[in-house]
Amino acid sequence: MGGILGYNLYSKERIYKNETLMSFYFQPNRKIIKKWVPYTLSSGEIVQRNIDTGEIRNYKKRTILASKTASLNRTVILMNTILNMNDFDWFFTITFDKQKIDRTNESAVFDCYVKYVNNLKKQFPSFAYMTFPERHEDGCFHLHMLVTGLTPKQMGLVNSGKVCCHWAKKRNKYGILEGLGYCCKNYFEKTKHLHELKETDGEPIYNATSFAYGFTTVSRICSRERCNSYVKKYVEKALGSTEKFKKRFYYSSNLKVPDIVKKLIGADFEKPLNLKYDAIEEIDKNIYIDNAKGQPYVSDYNVLQIKIDNAIKKDLDKGLIPLDIDLSKIFKNYNQATMFD
Repeated sequence: MGGILGYNLYSKERIYKNETLMSFYFQPNRKIIKKWVPYTLSSGEIVQRNIDTGEIRNYKKRTILASKTASLNRTVILMNTILNMNDFDWFFTITFDKQKIDRTNESAVFDCYVKYVNNLKKQFPSFAYMTFPERHEDGCFHLHMLVTGLTPKQMGLVNSGKVCCHWAKKRNKYGILEGLGYCCKNYFEKTKHLHELKETDGEPIYNATSFAYGFTTVSRICSRERCNSYVKKYVEKALGSTEKFKKRFYYSSNLKVPDIVKKLIGADFEKPLNLKYDAIEEIDKNIYIDNAKGQPYVSDYNVLQIKIDNAIKKDLDKGLIPLDIDLSKIFKNYNQATMFD
């Protein structure tokens, strides 16, 4: 392929349940041929290899850091997308029994996990999940799962006699009090008048007899927003890519994902340093800008990113102007200085 002639301006719509995220961004109008590509040595180390000369060189530290950061960002975006599109019913915490398997052995833990979810999928096609693997300081693997599509009977739930309790604490091996999150029902009833209760406080904690490789705690998800916020911390401290757990989280293929619509807006912009300014006229024609919600988001890779309610977008697509929208709000008088600086 020849050199880059210019850049094309695109819009991409990610259509969620209640709103659409619309991004405006540039891409080169010709494929960039990379001379240096990733290459794995016999030792397993990943380096760069020149496709023309075969020369080998190590990745620079800043390149590795940038790659890890980009990978984490992609993971967070995917996780948020799935969480926003789906409603889960149950929160699982799975601990493996050291009498049955070596819970520090990644392969053994991974194989048991795969057998468990595959067995549930085979029995109950409606079963859907997200799984977040975690490795504690003692080297033992734990799993946290968000589950939907199963009844308590299908999961084999039995009441453990404990309930959720946000003020319950225990002493760790260093003698320091740390949050436990649950307690016996009697303790909860005796102390609940001393605390401001959260949605989950008092909710029964179950054990899932369908899991044969260890111990489980299962609780009903009472607040979707709080649950989503809670599981995001697992991605930040997740295993990353290991020999077996190659992803920071796993999810079933039957979960809902947003429809994505990509459109070409303008072609052959020839001034890369002034792309954002050159795009103003094209973006100004977009009927959704005036009816967007919240503040516009701008990054180095996107000219502009906005959100719009699906009901409003549907009316605009039909040529209708929503009566409850103030057309003189935030985006009406935007200019180069406020939008692109």
